Amino acid sequence: MTTKPDPVSRHDLPRPTPRCSTDAISGRPPLYGVLLAVLCAALVIPQTAAADQQERLLSLLTRIESSYARINDYTATFRKQERVDGKLLPEETILLKFQKPLKVYMKWIEDPSKGTEALYVDGSNGNKLLVHRGGLLGILTLSLDPKGSLALTKNRHPITEVGLGFLIDGLKRNVRTALGHGELEIIRVAEEGFRGRSAMVVEAKFAPRAGRTYYASRMVCYIDTELMLPIGAAFYDERDALFERYSYSDVKLNAGLTPLDFSKENTAYRF
Repeated sequence: MTTKPDPVSRHDLPRPTPRCSTDAISGRPPLYGVLLAVLCAALVIPQTAAADQQERLLSLLTRIESSYARINDYTATFRKQERVDGKLLPEETILLKFQKPLKVYMKWIEDPSKGTEALYVDGSNGNKLLVHRGGLLGILTLSLDPKGSLALTKNRHPITEVGLGFLIDGLKRNVRTALGHGELEIIRVAEEGFRGRSAMVVEAKFAPRAGRTYYASRMVCYIDTELMLPIGAAFYDERDALFERYSYSDVKLNAGLTPLDFSKENTAYRF
């Protein structure tokens, strides 16, 4: 007697390999999940990086404030270039002596104003700015209102706003306000040398809303990593045109400056 084989069930037949498998839950191809994960990562990573940059910048500001708080006086070679009345003026090189709270002596050591001296001591000399011009004009000592039009000729700021302290105050006020309102785009916080010094460069753009204003539309600032002080800064307007650039080199902190360094009676001066 011949035994017939059992009929073959359709479930026992080999199944054709599908061209594209699907996720058992969503029914979508696994590739969809991969793309979704990549997209989510692309959104999260920039946000994380931006938060890290903000933390680095705020940490730098705190360290800068702490460093400046330990300083009583300093000397430096101060370079400035400013746009006044729509014209970008030549860079000026100045020997600067500064003592807290507000004693300033400046001597221009390169052309075009070589030999000019300026002295301001808050509470002394009638709160006047003393100026002795270099060259042929250096005959008389002028006593000027430090915020008057004559003192501000070819200057964006009065002598009362010269120095590291004023720069630091402006940086922390603008940066912290902009961060608080989500109006600061940090372009970079990175290590970058400046005038032969190891420094951190901070570049950022300000995007004011709701009627707020900031000192500049874009800034580039260099923080000396040893001194932990700003030794260079450049500011740009809404057209991205430079309107101020400052730098400090040969900085000597707590140099032990004396009252004679800020006296018109100093025989090394020409007041």
